Amino acid sequence: MQQVFLVLVPMVLLSMWWWVTVSICSLRHRVNEQPAIPDDDGNLQYREYQLDDIKVEHHPKSGIPTKIFAFKPNAKPWRPFRSRLEFDIAEIALEVVLNNEQTDRLIDICCRCAVQSEKFTFKNHKDVCAKWDAVSQCLTGFTKDVIWIPFADKTWDFDVYHRDLWEWATDLLCDPHLFPYFHFDAQCLVKFNGQSFEQFIDKPFTAQDFWDAQSQLPHSAKPLAFILYTDKTKLSSFGTAKGYPIVARLANLPTHIHNSQGMGGGYIVGWLPVVKEDKAHAGKLAWANFKATVWHKSFERILSLLTAKSKTGQWLECLDIVQCWFFLLILILSSNFEEQSTMALTHGVRALWPCPVCLVPHDKLSDMLHCYPWEAAEEREEVLKDYGLRDVINSFSTVSSTDVHHALSWDKLHFHSGGLWSDHLWKTSQVDKSYQAFPHWRDQKHPNQVMNISFTDNSTHEDISKVLNFFHSTLHLLKYHYQMIVYATHNILTEAYCPLGYLLLHCVQLYLELDMYASLEVHMMETISSGQHTHLAFAALLQQYINKTAKSDKNWNFLKLHMGLHIFNDVEAKGATRNYNTKPNKKMHGSLKDSYLLHTNFHDVAEQILHINMWQVAADHICHRLFEFDDHQHQLDEEDLLEEEDFLATVIERPVSTSNSFHMKLRSKQPPLTFDVIQMAHQADQAFINFRVKLNDFLYVLLPSLSIPLPEGKHIHLRGTDEITEHRFICINYESMVNWHQNTDYLRSNPHFFGSPHFDCIFIRLTENKVIFGWLVFCFECLVGNNTFPLALVHPFDVPTGLHTRKDKDLNLYRVRARPRAQAQFFPVRSFICGALLIVDGPSDYLIVDTADTDMFLHIKMMHLEPGHIMHI
Repeated sequence: MQQVFLVLVPMVLLSMWWWVTVSICSLRHRVNEQPAIPDDDGNLQYREYQLDDIKVEHHPKSGIPTKIFAFKPNAKPWRPFRSRLEFDIAEIALEVVLNNEQTDRLIDICCRCAVQSEKFTFKNHKDVCAKWDAVSQCLTGFTKDVIWIPFADKTWDFDVYHRDLWEWATDLLCDPHLFPYFHFDAQCLVKFNGQSFEQFIDKPFTAQDFWDAQSQLPHSAKPLAFILYTDKTKLSSFGTAKGYPIVARLANLPTHIHNSQGMGGGYIVGWLPVVKEDKAHAGKLAWANFKATVWHKSFERILSLLTAKSKTGQWLECLDIVQCWFFLLILILSSNFEEQSTMALTHGVRALWPCPVCLVPHDKLSDMLHCYPWEAAEEREEVLKDYGLRDVINSFSTVSSTDVHHALSWDKLHFHSGGLWSDHLWKTSQVDKSYQAFPHWRDQKHPNQVMNISFTDNSTHEDISKVLNFFHSTLHLLKYHYQMIVYATHNILTEAYCPLGYLLLHCVQLYLELDMYASLEVHMMETISSGQHTHLAFAALLQQYINKTAKSDKNWNFLKLHMGLHIFNDVEAKGATRNYNTKPNKKMHGSLKDSYLLHTNFHDVAEQILHINMWQVAADHICHRLFEFDDHQHQLDEEDLLEEEDFLATVIERPVSTSNSFHMKLRSKQPPLTFDVIQMAHQADQAFINFRVKLNDFLYVLLPSLSIPLPEGKHIHLRGTDEITEHRFICINYESMVNWHQNTDYLRSNPHFFGSPHFDCIFIRLTENKVIFGWLVFCFECLVGNNTFPLALVHPFDVPTGLHTRKDKDLNLYRVRARPRAQAQFFPVRSFICGALLIVDGPSDYLIVDTADTDMFLHIKMMHLEPGHIMHI
C-alpha cells in the first residue's frame, strides 16, 4: 500500500501540475489571441475575431504589442475621441485656429445643443488638447537633439528635431488603407504599340535606379526608397522668422499618393537649424564651411537611424503576413539649386565646377550640346577647392546605396518656370522683341536692344517710352500666360521684318515644347528620344541667338540653362519629373506659416509648429478612416436602393435615353423651348438658318445608322411647335494619350457664363481615323419616338488650309480653317472626344494651343504627322 501511494501521489501531482499549466497556457493563449481594442477611456477591451481581421505580431525583442487590423472599416473610426461629434468639433477648432476662450465658448454651445444619441463630454479647451495629444501618441513623434560644432575658438550648439524615419515608414507600411498600394519590387513596364512592345516609365519603381538598387541587394531583399525634400522658408512676411523643414515621401508608393498632401503623401520628418549670419565672419570661406558643417551634422542626425538599416536591412512582417527584408536608401533628393549645392557640398555658382551633378566647367554652362561625367574627388584641400567641393564630411555618405550626386534631381519649378524662362528668355523677349517689332517711323530712333543699352541723351529715353506705352498691356498679360507668347506675337515678329526677334521666338517655341516633354506624366522610349532631340534643337538655336547677340552684356552662361542636360537622364533613372518636383513640397510651407502666425507665441517656434503638425497629421488619419466608414455605409445604402430600382424596372417601362452614359453626361438643363422660339431667339446667327429643317435631314440619316427604325417608317418631320431641351454644360470622359487613364473635360455652350458668352472648341470623331475640330454653338436633347438623342449644333473647322508655311513649320503652329457660319452642322454628342483650346488668327483661321496641357500636346503632335486632320487615337 505504501508503495502504491508513493507511486500514485507523484502521478496525481504531475497530472495536477500538467492541468494547471495547460489551463494557464490556454488562458494566456486565449487572452493573447483575442483582439485588443481600446475603449473610450483607453482601456483594452477584447473581442472575438471577425472575418478578414489581420493580425501583426512583432519580434518579442521589439517591445511592440500584437496589433489587430480590421479589413472592413472600423465601426468607430473617430476614436480615441468619444464620438464623431467631438472629433468634428475638435477638427474645426484646429482648422480655424480657435484660441482657448473661443474653443470653450464653442464647447459650451455644443453642450447645450447636444442630442442624447451622441454623447458630448468636452468641458474646455484643455480637454480638446488632451485628445489631440492622445491620438498623436499613435504616430511616430519628434525627438529633439542638440549638436555641438566648434568654430572660432568656441562651441556652437543647435537644436535638431527629427522623426525616426524607419518608424515613420513603418506607420505607413502598417496602414491597411495604404498597404495595398505599396510596390516593393522594381518593374519593367511595356506596352504593345501594334508592332512591338515598348517600355514606358512613370513611377520611380518603374525606372532604372530602383531596378539597379534591387539588383545590388541580397536575394529576396526589398528596397525601401525615400524621397527627401528640404528648403528654408520665411515664416513671417517680414522674413525675420525662418523655418527649415524636411519633408519625406516613400517612392514605393504610386506618384499620385506620395505626391499628395494626405495619407501616404508628404510628412514633415525633420527641422534643421537656421544659422544666423555673423558679421565678423560673413563672406569668408571658413564661415561658409561652418554653415555646411552644421547642415550636414544636423542631417546626419536625422539619417542616423537609416544608416544601419541601409547596410544590414530590417525585417518587418507586413499586413499580408509576409516577412519582408527591407534595405533603406535615399532614391531622390528634391530641392532648388541652393539646397542642391549644400547637399553636394559644392561652392555654388562661383565654383569652377558649379553643377552638383556633373563636372561641367563654369565657363561651359551655356554649352548644352555636350554632357560631362561626374568624377568623385577623393583628395582634400586644394583638389577639393579645384573641383568646387567643400572640405566637409557629407551626411549622405553614411547611407548605403545612396549617391548624393545621382539622387539630386532636375526641378521644373526652379530650373524652367522659375529659372530659364523667368530670368532669361522672358526678360530678353519681353522688352527687346517688342522694341524690334514696333514699326519704324520718321524722325524717331528705333533701338534693337534696350535691356543693356547705355543711354547718351534724353531723346533716346523719350523714344523708348513711346514704344513702352504701346506694349505695356500686352506684356503684362503675357507675363502670366507665357505659353501664349508665340501665338500672340508670331504675326509681329516676322523673319523678314525682324530676324533677330523671329529667332528668339523660335527659341521660345522650342523651350515650350521641351517643357511639355519634361512635364509628361508617363514616358515611352519614343517621348524620351523626342524630348532629347528637342533639347538639342533648342540648344543649337539658342546658341545661334547667343552668337548673334554676343556684343550685348547679356550673360547666358548660367547654371539653370545647363541643368536641362539632365532632364531625361533623370526621367530614365527616377521616373517622370513630377516624382521629384518641388511644387508639392512647397505647398506644405503654407500650413507651417499659418501655424507660426496663429498657434505660436513667436518664441522657440520649431517645437510649437511641429506639435501642431502632429495634431494635423492625426486629424488627417481620422478623417481618412471616417471617409472609409462613410463610403462603406453609402455602399450599403446604395445596394438597398439598387434592389428597389431593379424591382421597379421590372414593372415600369421607361423610354430609352442616351443623354447620360459613361462617355458623356449633359448638365445645366434649361426649360424646354419650341423650334419657333429658338429660331426667333437666334435669328441674327447664321448658324441657326433652317435649324429645324437641317435637323430633320440629320435625324433621317442618324437613326438608321444606329439601327433605330424611323417613326412609322417615314421621313422625320419635326414641327415648329415641337420642343427640345437645351443643355449648357457637358462632361466628357475620355482616355488620356499620356497615361491611358480616364480624364474628364468640362465643355460649355453657355451664352451667359458669369455674364459672358462661353463656347468651347472640341475634337470630333467623324470616322475611326478621321478627326476634325469644331466650335460648340448649341447643345440639346431631342425626343424622337421613345428615344432621346443628345445632339449639338457645331461650327466645323475642316476647310483645307493648304501647305504649311515656313513660319508655321518653324513655330510648330497647327492651323485650322472654319467653314462659313451658315454651314454649321449637327453632331451626336457621343462623337466628341475632348475639348481643345484655339485662338483666332485671321478672318477664318485658328491656331491650336498645343501647350495647354500634356494630353493636348500629344494629340497635336500626332496630328502633325499626317495631313488633312487625320490621327489615330
